[in-house]
Parts: sequence; structure tokens; C-alpha cells
Amino acid sequence: MKPKRKILLFTKSKHFCAVPWNHIKVDPSGKITTCVKGSELLGNIHHNSIEEILSNKNLLRIKNNLKQDLHDVNCQSCQSLENNEEHSYKFLRDLYNPLFKHSLVDYDSDTEFILNGIDLHWGSTCNLKCITCWAEQSSSIAKEIGVPVKQVTSDAADNLINFIVSNQHSLKEIYMSGGEPTLIKHNLQLLKGLRRDLDFTLRVNTNLSFPENNAIINELKNFPKVQFTISADAMGDRFNYIRRGADWKNFLYNLDRLRNLHFSWTVNSVFFVASAISLPETQKFFMENWDIHDFTINQVGMGHTNLKCRNLPVVTKKIVETKILEHREKYKNNLNLYGQLTNCIKEIRLDVEECYTSFFEGTDKKIGSNWRN
Repeated sequence: MKPKRKILLFTKSKHFCAVPWNHIKVDPSGKITTCVKGSELLGNIHHNSIEEILSNKNLLRIKNNLKQDLHDVNCQSCQSLENNEEHSYKFLRDLYNPLFKHSLVDYDSDTEFILNGIDLHWGSTCNLKCITCWAEQSSSIAKEIGVPVKQVTSDAADNLINFIVSNQHSLKEIYMSGGEPTLIKHNLQLLKGLRRDLDFTLRVNTNLSFPENNAIINELKNFPKVQFTISADAMGDRFNYIRRGADWKNFLYNLDRLRNLHFSWTVNSVFFVASAISLPETQKFFMENWDIHDFTINQVGMGHTNLKCRNLPVVTKKIVETKILEHREKYKNNLNLYGQLTNCIKEIRLDVEECYTSFFEGTDKKIGSNWRN
């Protein structure tokens, strides 16, 4: 496409996002969407070929709308997290548009696609029962409540792995999540099929609760560009309560031993009623002790509407808001963090909708804890 047209798309468009031309996401049931926030189904790798998925009418419509700078319903969830308060924060577009800016794909085409990125949520195998998670993404929770564990079948995974390996020269990023990606067998199979000398990043969202001899961790050591996104919403006993089944000391042990390697690091947290008051302190801990300054703050989802921070008591809300405003001001030059903290402030200012106490009392019955502590 013409360079001037491309520059205009990336710098002047209100709605344009490069993802639909470059990236797909697969979930544990095999469903394919454009990305983690994309709402429109593009197909299912258990029933559709890659060719059918990439020619899906929803994908063609999304591309057509975005190249014309029109809103598309597929992008509603992502755009709802964008904000322009003092800073212009574009949520996932701030991540993916720079990553795909130099893609050779023709953004004026509705049918063209080059695999530059893929989000692999293709298994729910997990050793934890985090209280903000659900059975869709944790096999441990699924087993606890007696529902089927979801994971892409081996045949479907083989087809997708062949597609990824065949296109690895164009890749900019492979994102492995879950479940716990260091326990998902498809990831090990994929890693063994990839070349070690290509210029893509392997981004791994992990709970850091794995044994020292983990096969996937050992395989990742052979790749030059690996970024760990580690899940931590709080510290100490609060961390242990939230990340049910994890141990704070073991988490720090794994972080310490892997920090000496060539990996880069980010921290992922869920902003909800049990983490809100300690979020600034948690981020400062990783900044000051581990030199980690890249953070993702997810607003609680997965059906846990009662755990949204809007439901906190008024007094607690005021404390949380004060802490976050001070924290945000201190790091106002960090656009990504500033924008995410702004969304936390917006959430905390909303009116109470539900009560969360019964949820925590139910958790306490399972593990013999006391959430009020």
C-alpha cells in the first residue's frame, strides 16, 4: 500500500487497529477471534480450516470498517478501556499497532492476512484456583466444580502448529497464556518446532508456580527474545489468598533464579476488591526490588461482577482512590501505566452494584480461611 496512506491509518485514524490483518487468538475450546478482546467469532479450529477462518465474513467486515476509520462491534470491549484524560491511552492498540506498523500486509485489502502475531490460550491446564479466575481457564477450578476441562485437541493443535511454524519468518510475537502455559503440552510441541534464530518475541503469561525442571521453561531458555508476564495481584498472605494454591515464597524463589537469565519481565495484576488497596504498594515492590516497570492491570471479569472495585465500601474507596492518584502522578510519564491506573480510578468512582461478602465466605468454606483477615 502507499506509504502516505499507511502513515495516515496509523497516526490519524480514530478506530484503526492493525490486529485483524496480522493476528488471531485461540481459546481452550478452539474458538478463534481477532484478539483477547475481540468479540466476533471467526471460526473454530476443531471445525474450520485456517483458510476458512481467515476468510470469515466477520473478519472481512471488521477489516473493511477499520480501514475506513469506522467503529466495529468486535472492538467495543477494547475501546471501552481507552481513555484520553490528560494522556491518550489506546489500550491494546498501544501494544499492537507499533508491533505491526511495519508489516508487509496491505491494510487496504479485506482479504489479505500475514501471521505476525498469535495469542495461544489453547489449554486451561492450571495448578491454581485463583479467585478471580473461572473453569474456562483453570482445569483445577473445573475439576473442583465438576465440569469438563477444556483444551484444544491434539489434531487441531497439530494443524495450528504447522500453520505457525510455516509462517514463523513473518512472526513478531507468540503469546502463550492459559491456564498456566508452562503446563500446556501444545506449547512444548510448538517450541520444539520453532527456529531459535528468528526475530520474534515469545511472551509467556505465567503464575511462576512451577518446579525447577519444567520442560517448557528449559526450552524457552534457548530462544533469544522471551518476555515473562508474571501474575501477582498482591504480596505475602494476600497473594496466597488471591492466587489460591500458590505460595509467595516459592513465587519469589522462581523469580529470583530466572531473573539472572536473558528474559524481560512484566507484571500482570487483576484490579478487584481484594487487590485494590495494595496495588500501588505491589507495583512499587516490583519496581524497587526487581527493576520491573512494565505492568498490565486487568479489570476483573470472568463472570465475577460482584468482585468489581465499585462494590467496595465508601471509606475504602476513598483510601484506594487517594493511593492510586498519588501513584499515578508519580509515574505520569509512563503512558501505559498512567492509562491503566486511570481506568482503575474510573472503576472505583462507580456506584455499588453488588455485594461480594458471600463470594469470599464461599471460598473460606473450601480452604478454611477467613477473608476478613
